[in-house]
Parts: sequence; C-alpha cells; structure tokens
Amino acid sequence: AEILDVSALAETHWLTPDISRLAPDLFPTAEPSLDTGSAQDRFKQFDAVGRLLRHVAARTPLVIILDDVHWADQPSLLLLRHLARTLTDERLLFVVNHRDTEQTHSSIVTDLLREPAAREMNLGGLPTPAVGRQLASVVGRDVSENEAEEVRSLTRGNPFFIGEIGRVLGERAAGASSSLVTASVREAIGSRLQRLAPESVLVLQAASIVGRQVPVTLAAAVADLPVAGCLYALDEAVAAGLVEVGPTPSEHEFVHDLVREAIEAGLPTPERVRLHRRAAEAIQDAYAGRIEPHLFDLARHRAVAAVEGDAATAAGWIRRAADEAMKVLAFEEAARLYRQSLDVGGVHLDDEERCRLLLRVAAALHASADVNGRLDACLQAAALARRMGRPDLVAEAALILEGVFGHPESDVATRRLCEEALAGLEPDDAAVRARVTARLAEACMYLADERAAPVSEEALVLAAESGNYAALVAATRARQLVCEGPDGLAEREQLAERMLALSRKGRDPSVEMWARLWRVDAAFERGDLRCAARELETLRPVVAEVGGPWAKWQLLRGQGVLAQAYACFADARRLAAEAFAAIARSGHPIAGLPRGGLLQSVGHHVGHDSSSLDAYGLTDAPAQAADFPRGVMMIVLAPAHLLSEIGRLAEAEALYRSLGPVATWRPHAHGTLAAYGFGIGVAVALDATNDVATLRDLLDPYRGLHLASGAGAVAYFGPAELWLGVAARHLGLLDEAVADLERAVRACAVNGAIGFHTEAQYELAAVLTRRAAPGDFARARSLVTNVARQAAELGMVPIGGKAATLIGQLDASEPPTPLTRREQDVAALVAKGLTNREIAAQLYLSERTAQNHVQHILTKLSLANRSQIAVWVTANQ
Repeated sequence: AEILDVSALAETHWLTPDISRLAPDLFPTAEPSLDTGSAQDRFKQFDAVGRLLRHVAARTPLVIILDDVHWADQPSLLLLRHLARTLTDERLLFVVNHRDTEQTHSSIVTDLLREPAAREMNLGGLPTPAVGRQLASVVGRDVSENEAEEVRSLTRGNPFFIGEIGRVLGERAAGASSSLVTASVREAIGSRLQRLAPESVLVLQAASIVGRQVPVTLAAAVADLPVAGCLYALDEAVAAGLVEVGPTPSEHEFVHDLVREAIEAGLPTPERVRLHRRAAEAIQDAYAGRIEPHLFDLARHRAVAAVEGDAATAAGWIRRAADEAMKVLAFEEAARLYRQSLDVGGVHLDDEERCRLLLRVAAALHASADVNGRLDACLQAAALARRMGRPDLVAEAALILEGVFGHPESDVATRRLCEEALAGLEPDDAAVRARVTARLAEACMYLADERAAPVSEEALVLAAESGNYAALVAATRARQLVCEGPDGLAEREQLAERMLALSRKGRDPSVEMWARLWRVDAAFERGDLRCAARELETLRPVVAEVGGPWAKWQLLRGQGVLAQAYACFADARRLAAEAFAAIARSGHPIAGLPRGGLLQSVGHHVGHDSSSLDAYGLTDAPAQAADFPRGVMMIVLAPAHLLSEIGRLAEAEALYRSLGPVATWRPHAHGTLAAYGFGIGVAVALDATNDVATLRDLLDPYRGLHLASGAGAVAYFGPAELWLGVAARHLGLLDEAVADLERAVRACAVNGAIGFHTEAQYELAAVLTRRAAPGDFARARSLVTNVARQAAELGMVPIGGKAATLIGQLDASEPPTPLTRREQDVAALVAKGLTNREIAAQLYLSERTAQNHVQHILTKLSLANRSQIAVWVTANQ
C-alpha cells in the first residue's frame, strides 16, 4: 500500500483553505477560506473534501472505515451523503457501521441507503453457537451451552456486549458457578472499574466527562491530579482494556464511546455536574488564547454545569459555540446550539436576547434549508418583537423568510410580518423599508396577490431614495420576480441591464451572476439560443468566483437546457445529473424540479425512460392526483403531459382534471407558456376539444415567443407556434395550422433547435396530409422524408416512428402514377412555379438532378412543357 501525505496533496491542489476549518491540525493554513456562513460555503467545503479523496483514490485504492456513525452529528452525515453521491466512479470504498436502534438523523441515513452505490448488510445478533465461540476466545476456556444462551439472551447477540461480559467472566475464579449479574454494559464496565485502583477510577471518571478523546492535561485538571499521576492511572486503564493510547502519549481515547458513556452514567448527578464545571474551567484555562476550536466541548460542559446556577454564563458560551458552528458551516449543529442557549438561559434572558437568539436559530435553519423550522423560529421571534414594540426586529424576521417556491405557509407569514414591520418602521429608515417592501412584493408574487406589481414598484422607489446598495439589489430582484411572466419579458431585460450596472458598482460577482442568469432566461424565451450560449459562457468565470453549489447549479441548469434545445440529448442528461448533484444535498424544496423538467424535455424527443419517470415518481405505482402538491400548477401538469405521451391516459386525465376548468387556470407567471403548451398537449391526447380551443386562445397572444421558464432555466419546448399549430390541427383549422407550423419550422431553422425543427416539420407534414390540398401530398412527403432522416440521426425514436406511419399513410392515399415518388415531389413543386434551382434547394438536390427529373416527367407523361405538368398535378390531386 502506498503512503500518501494528504496535507501535501491538499496543498498541491489548492484545497487547504477550504478544508482547514474541518481539520486545522491536519491541514494548517495561513490563509483560511473566508467563509460567510452560507450554504454555498459549506458545500464548497464538502466539494473540497470530495476532490481530495478523488485525488487520493486516483493514486491508490482507498478504504475508509467509519465506525459508530450513529454518534455522528448531522453536518458530518451530510458530508458523508455528499461523498456517496459524488464519488461514484473512484477506487474508493466506505465501510460504515451504524446501529439501527439509534434514531438520530435517521432520515439522512435512509437517504444514504437509497444511493445507487450503497449496499446494505444487516448485521444481526450472533446465534448461540457463535456466542459460545466468541466467549471461549475471550475467557480462554470452553463455555457451556447454557452460559452461551444466557449471554446471548442478555446481549441479543451483540458482539461488543458479548466481549465485555466475556472479560468479566474471564476474571472470575475458574469453576465459579454463580450466575451472571451484569445486565448491561454499564454493569460490565462497573465490575471492571472495581478492580482498578481508586485513583485510576477517579481519572477515568474525569476522562469520561472530557470526551471520547482525552488529552491527559485536561483529564488531570478535571481530576485535580498531577499529569504524572494521571498517566499511571491511564496505564492501568489501558491494561484493563478500557482506553487505549492515542497517537501521542499525551492523548488517550476510550476503546468505545459506550464505555465512556457507561462510566459517566454511573456517576451521581452532583458529581457529574461538578466534573463538567471543572472541565469547562480547565478548557478555558488551557486554551484561553485559542478557544474557538474547543467551543463545542466547552458549551457541552457549561450546559450541564448550568444547573449549579450560572445559567447566563453557560448560555453565553453555548451561543458562542453556535456562532462558531455557523462559521464552519455546521448549520444544523448551530441551530441546535442556539436552541440550547435559549433553554439553558431560560429566565435569565430578557426578551430582546431571546428574540435575537431565535433570529439566529432561524438564520441557521434557513442555511440548512429547513423551511418549516425557519418559519417557526421567525414567528416566535416576531411574537417577542411585537411584545417589545420592536418593528425593526419584526423586519429582521421577515427578511430571513426568503421566498420558497411551493411553500405558501411561509409566504403568508412573510407577507404578514412585512406588513407589520412596515407599519411600525420609522419613515426615514428608507433602506430597511425598501428591503422589507421588496420582500413583501416577493411574498405577494408567490401568493398570486395582485399587490405584487405595485409593491415592487414602491420598493424600487424607496431603494432609489435610500441609495443603499443592498436595498437597490433587493428591490431589483423583487421587481424581476414580479415580471417573471412573458408579459414582463421586455422589462426583465431592462432589469438585467440595471442589475449588471449594480454589480459593476458594487464589484459583486453574485449580483452579476443574477443579471446574466436573467439574460439567459430572456434569451430562451426569445428563442435566441446563440445569445443564451454567449451569456452562459460569460457566466463560467463569474460562477467560479461566486463559488458554492447554488451558483454551480444555476450554471449547469442553463447549460443543460441549451444542450437539450440543440438536441444534444446525452449532454443534456449528463448536465441534469450534475446540476441535481450540486444542489440536492441542501434539501431545497425545488431541487428536483429543474431536473425533472429537463429530463422530461429530453424524453419528449428521444422517448421517456426510467430517468424521466423516476424524476416525477411515476415508475412504480399509478399516479394519483393526491400525490402531487397543490397550488403549483406545473408540478401537476408536467407529469400529466409526460403520462399522456407514454399512453397512460387515465392517470394523465386524473392529474389534468384535478387542476379544475382550463378557463380558471392561474399558472405562476414564469410557467405561463409551458402551462398552456403542456395543457394543449394533454388536452389533444384526451380529445378534450373545448379545452384545446380555450388553451389556444390563451397561448395566442404570445406568438413569437418560445416555451421556457421566466424564473430560471428548466427546459426549452420550442416556439409557441408549434403548439398553436398542434391545437389548430386538432380543431380542424387546417389552414391556420399550416401557417403556424410553417412559422415554427422557420423559427427553429433560424435558431438551431434541430430537435424542434424536426418535430415541427413532422407536424406540418401531418397537417398537409390531412388537408390534402393541391400539392400537399408532395410537400408532405418531402417533409416527412426529411423528418425520418433527421430523427434517425438524432435518435428521436418517437418522431421517427410517427414519420414512418405517415409515410405509409401517404403511400396508401396517393393515386397510381407512372412517376416515382421523387418525380411526384418535383412535379408538385413545378406546379407551384418553382425553378429548377429552387426545386433543387427545397429537395436537397443538385440543379442538374432537378432538371433531369423534370425531363423524365415530361417524357413519362408525354407532356410538352412545365405548364402541362402543372395542369396534370392539379388534375391528379
């Protein structure tokens, strides 16, 4: 096995600044990462760990064994989940031991087991014969079946418990027939403690308070013994198998955390409290110059010692530990500690202190994507602020409640708190008023409150009056959200320019990122794929500068949609997976929606498979309307459209009808175009003619635009005319359908959306075949022949199948003729008055070949000129 210096490896690959906060002793750095306590920073840290392990695994196969993961804190488990999701192709094996009887963070452990790379091995209790063999190996003698069964019953076959009790048995006098008295590990360990010198027991009791890892100096201070005496006592404990020497003589650790817990649990409560107080004092004395790395232990000790009456001091230390947890991006631990500070502080905290602590709880929960917990904490803080008459603190609570798509409870509370804060804030505090007004506009927008537009305009005015940079950014973002629909496209383009100017003024890459993302959205809606590509390329260095998974997610989403629009389907699927992997670990409520939309758009052209079905949970069981959240139309309509495309019409209809009458639909503005387009698709599949007519009327004002989201790239679904043409064909408006689909074909030819160009050509060929006007069959055959070729090249199986069917229909519909199919196509174009050069261009022929076809037609039909060909074509249609 190769020995690698991971510290040097991290330094070589510029990973040390991001990893140093996790293990400063192993990865020392003079320039630590300037973390701001955001989710992006934490996942930048996680990504650095993953990259380091990837570099190690590239050099040598790596096995990492994680024992007793049930004792791990939530941030550590989130890191493990990140690694399991991202390191799937490396020569790396994690062996994770987790006790399923412990329910701590069970949801994260469940998520880990769902990962494709995970393999679960259930380690059940040992049977009686195996217990007997283990006991015999420990006690050094044969064990009777009765003894083995008694131990198996007592321990449920747990090897650790068996080993502990076996050591007790081994110390008994040979031949003793007394029954076992150790009913638990604590009793087993207690029995062994009795055989140690009193001073050794005292040191172990002090060490059990310090923690699993035991610096000898701390244990000595807690036990009030000299270090040398402590070392003698620990030597005896090592010999007894209770602790083991750490990497240096100054460090020891318990062989198992249960040993430590058993010893601590055996202490009388007054003694346990006293030792925790001494441990806190020892940490403060030993690390007075650099207390931050030890704040978590200090908080643990102070929390227990607070019962002696120094609760205010304890609450302060716990709060400092929580602040440190925010700095190192351990948001879940920070939230727990802030809450503990509230509990420990109790009556010693005044209302303002409690309010500010609750706001910190809310901020930590916001960073960890706990939307419900964040809402509860903000509401509690606001209640205290209200009681104190502090609208400024109500405003802080409202500002933490950043809008979450699809979470109306939070939006309702945000709207109420914003209104309350604005009613109480001083009129001259324009900057805060502007930010709160902007947040109010966002809440109104999510709630479909008609006040959203005027409130967002007011926020812009207030921000301009204040001149405050943060207020200007907040107001611009709120206004952009309000204008996210197709009717606000022109204004959003102006807002993007304004945001870009703000980013230059503030030299803020995150603000520039938003401006350019808005430009990307607008470009997709305009159908300007080349503009979208330019903006996405410009975004690359900006996103790299911003850093973090959120920025990476935004970029990957845009790149995925662009690949899908250009019919680069494999790239689109890969980018969809990469984008989801970048953000899924945050637990954000909408993490899966863009992935589902992009996979659905790919499946629309190449055929739906398990990936697109899984994205909406449609693989294993029939879709039920009750399974999808209410209030967000596209979350229901998109799966309905997918189901209609794969023939599961009953399920599609159930979802579609659950949305109510089409005339009453009120989709979120950013999803307006997709909602009407998908609605047309489902209604046509269900033969709901009245709905098709209504939806066509709703989509009609948006001719010239393309189906895309106005609030972040999700998917591209071609020009509106494509869907209008499909609707018109279903309604029998064939001339209008031809006109719309011709526009769609031209639009896709211009912007390079070759997949939708192929689809639009097929739809046009199908309408021409149905209309059967003079020249329609010839033109339809030309179109569908090209469709079949393009579909085969692009792997568009559904369109290819439809094209083959239409070709067969044309074969059956056309009258007998001495002309070949190609000659019929040429004759139809001659009848339209096209020159040989124009015919050649339309049929992808050389001009000489077109001339030859015309001559063959004249010969076969015994005609004299091109005018007679036109007459013959008209007579034979």
